Amino acid sequence: MLSVSSKRLKVPALATAPPQNFLSAVTWGPTAAILVTVLSFFLAQVLSAGVVGLLPSLLGWSREEVNSWLNSVPGQFVFVVVAEGLTLSILWWFLKRRKVSIKALGFYRKPLLTDLALVCIGFVVYYALLALAAGIANSAFHVNLDQKQELGFDDVTNNLHRLMAFVSLVVLPPVVEEIVFRGFLYGGLRKKMNMWGAMLVTSLLFAAPHLLESQGGGLLWIAAVDTLVLSFVLCYLREKTGNLWASIGVHALKNGLAFLYLFILVH
Repeated sequence: MLSVSSKRLKVPALATAPPQNFLSAVTWGPTAAILVTVLSFFLAQVLSAGVVGLLPSLLGWSREEVNSWLNSVPGQFVFVVVAEGLTLSILWWFLKRRKVSIKALGFYRKPLLTDLALVCIGFVVYYALLALAAGIANSAFHVNLDQKQELGFDDVTNNLHRLMAFVSLVVLPPVVEEIVFRGFLYGGLRKKMNMWGAMLVTSLLFAAPHLLESQGGGLLWIAAVDTLVLSFVLCYLREKTGNLWASIGVHALKNGLAFLYLFILVH
């Protein structure tokens, strides 16, 4: 009878599998995770608004010119770049003080082809869950599915403006938000909580700011439902792979398709 010694048999691990214990490098808990996330993400928005508003004033622009700058595509682009830069700077400062490698945020390895497959699967799952959740929200809670989100790029008129909008909506947010929410926040929560509890808290904190992005005023409930569902899928990918590549990919694909529709097809 043919037998194979277990000592000689080598079965390669799945390329998507996380390290032996991907939380072992996380040295912060839920309290620090929530506080630093709020500080790095939300405070950066306030500081960035101050920087963008102060810059033209220092150049001696009139009030009309300042208002025009703040509502322009270049002004919005500078705001996003400064805000995302401040967010990462605050997070980097915290990690440096803790002497923690960036690998702890979900960069244990380089992206692989298997991550691309997970992006496609993850996006299909997200879209199916979103359709289900939106239908329930509309029928049970009368959530308006036609509410418009305020993106800050209403006057895109040329290719340079489109490039600025693309970087601001498709490139920077998926990278920075995944590092902050699914990397840092989820990792800290997961240190003390089970997977579903950490996913829920992360997703609620991620969805909350999107409530305030309605074009017509009021709360943008459909955006909150959208980002809540998206976050659950992204957290699951982070949990099962130990890395952020698939999460970043799904997030970027979702934003990229919205960009294609709003700024290429519609315009």
